[in-house]
Amino acid sequence: MSATTLLSLIAAAVIAFGLSAYMYGFKSRLNLRLRWILGILRFMTLLTLGVLLVNPKIKKETYTTQKPALNILVDNSSSLENLDRDSLVTNLSNALSTDTELMERFDITAYQFDQSFGPLTDLNYQGVTTNIADGLRGLETIYGDQNAVTVLLSDGNQTLGSDYASLASRLKNPVFPVVMGDTTQFEDLRITRLNANRYAYQDNEFPVELSLGYTGTGAVNSVLIIRKGNQVVKRQSLSFDTQANAQTLQVLLKADQVGIQTYTAELQSLSNERNTSNNRQQFAVEVIDQSTRVAVITTIQHPDLGALKKSITTLKQREVKVMEPAQAVGNLDDYQLVILYQPDSRFAPVYQELSELKKNRWTITGLQTDWNFLNDVQLRYAKIGAGGEDQVSAETNRNYPIFAMDPVDFSGYPPLITQFGNLDVFVPYDELLSQTISGIFTESPMLFSFEADGVREAVWDAQDLWRWRAHNFIETRGFDQFDDLVANMVQYLSSNKRRSRLNVSYESFYYSNAQIGIQAQYFNENYQFDPEVSLNLTYTTTDGVSQRLPMLLKNNYYQANLDGLAAGVYDFTVTVDGQGIARSGQFTILDFSVEDQLLTPDVLKLTALAENSQGSVFYEDQLEEIKSALIADDRFVPVQKSRQNVVPLISLKFLLGLLGLLLAIEWFTRKYNGLI
Repeated sequence: MSATTLLSLIAAAVIAFGLSAYMYGFKSRLNLRLRWILGILRFMTLLTLGVLLVNPKIKKETYTTQKPALNILVDNSSSLENLDRDSLVTNLSNALSTDTELMERFDITAYQFDQSFGPLTDLNYQGVTTNIADGLRGLETIYGDQNAVTVLLSDGNQTLGSDYASLASRLKNPVFPVVMGDTTQFEDLRITRLNANRYAYQDNEFPVELSLGYTGTGAVNSVLIIRKGNQVVKRQSLSFDTQANAQTLQVLLKADQVGIQTYTAELQSLSNERNTSNNRQQFAVEVIDQSTRVAVITTIQHPDLGALKKSITTLKQREVKVMEPAQAVGNLDDYQLVILYQPDSRFAPVYQELSELKKNRWTITGLQTDWNFLNDVQLRYAKIGAGGEDQVSAETNRNYPIFAMDPVDFSGYPPLITQFGNLDVFVPYDELLSQTISGIFTESPMLFSFEADGVREAVWDAQDLWRWRAHNFIETRGFDQFDDLVANMVQYLSSNKRRSRLNVSYESFYYSNAQIGIQAQYFNENYQFDPEVSLNLTYTTTDGVSQRLPMLLKNNYYQANLDGLAAGVYDFTVTVDGQGIARSGQFTILDFSVEDQLLTPDVLKLTALAENSQGSVFYEDQLEEIKSALIADDRFVPVQKSRQNVVPLISLKFLLGLLGLLLAIEWFTRKYNGLI
């Protein structure tokens, strides 16, 4: 308590005593007993009021001991089970988490990771991929500003994510990796990577690229065999030695049958080879009998044309040809979709032929579009008095009903250019992108689609689309968001199938280590997306075993996650409860596990992780050494922290209650003695 506060309390007591003595000592005519009672009550009342006004405070200091955090990060991928180290990892994790000496020194928390990261709940060693970098980033997010250390129990073989060894230099806390697995190098042949297109055209050849590797001390010979079913379609002899221990081959295979064709690539194993699972790898190609041909018609040169062509041909079965109107006339029936880029009066014969053929089209307008011509040549939309230049941004309609896609926030993309004026649409339409200017919605759509007289059409009222594709790459190091938007629109416009109230989207085949999902959209009788219904997926294996599960609503579509299904062929049916509407299909899961390919721990990467993060590397039989290193390290010592709080000496509630009680007693005393 400060001296000022103490003097204030003394002054309050003196004033309270003086006033009470003056009121009941000198001027009062009451009897002596009553004067003493009322005087004491008045003194206590005035003193309480004085204490309340002064509100004396004291400093209260508390001490806490903060231990450093010890994070046990455990690899839950299937490679540890393949290494026969699953039980050892579990035992080592439990031993570290429950050790008495470590618990006295650290706050211990256990986490697990495979393809995802989270608190340790149940180690089953069934993870299909390993993302060590994601686990380290997760701990950095939680403990970045605290004194912490991580003990990593892993074989170091990462199959997903960025390089964790280079990430270590940016971590604020050290990592102590524990190498799990036998570090002895055995003679081994392997297929390290296989690349093949998902699609091929009938009667064409398609390339398959294989990266092959060898570990050993001598020269060996092997044979690469590629089979389709039981038929050998490719055979090639190979040689490896300590110098030439890696090869990259590209082979061409004939796509002779329509449909999903499954192949097996296999390296003939060595006589003393221990790990033969990485000698064999399955892949599949869907052979189609025709491609989607897209005609882009324009009279100008613009970067948008290159961006559109790149986006459309991301899927290899699509072909794009850019031509002028005069070249296109008479040939439009050879294309499934026609894109009209900034049409003007020279497009008149093109529009006439499109009307005769009832051909689907996609119109993209900009500064060089002749809106007077466009308003006259078709009557479904118009921009009256167009002219000048306007910069416009976009907002995504998350309930766009035509096709299912994860809604991308295009509002942060660069503005596009369009001609000034309101765009009016005279037919029912679905708006995918809304036009905004400085964050304010206008009455004009930017990208919309409609069906009229059996023809599908989309209109994108903006140019400089190439800026969006470039921005997508700068932000994500890829073009997926922009390319998916264009590809979905092309797929919708190039199809002449009747619009269905239940649309199902899926891949014809999946790899067992990839995400497996089936998407569906259901529309009401007015073809508006309905988020209130219940959709269910029933799938059946070739053995006749059926499983039914609900589809979950996600944005503007329903989705069923089928991760973890075994390899095989599956028939499925999507049904809508109470509507009698269903769609069926079939998909194939190919057996492939990248975790099975790795049966030796990556000691070099784990050592680099320890060095770059200022930690130390240990091996699976060094439990005591790990404990000793953690306890002896001066960086990880408990810290005592003091906290000083200034709190009232006496509770304000208590003082107010006492003040009220004293006043009440004085009032009743005076009332009892007839003074009121």
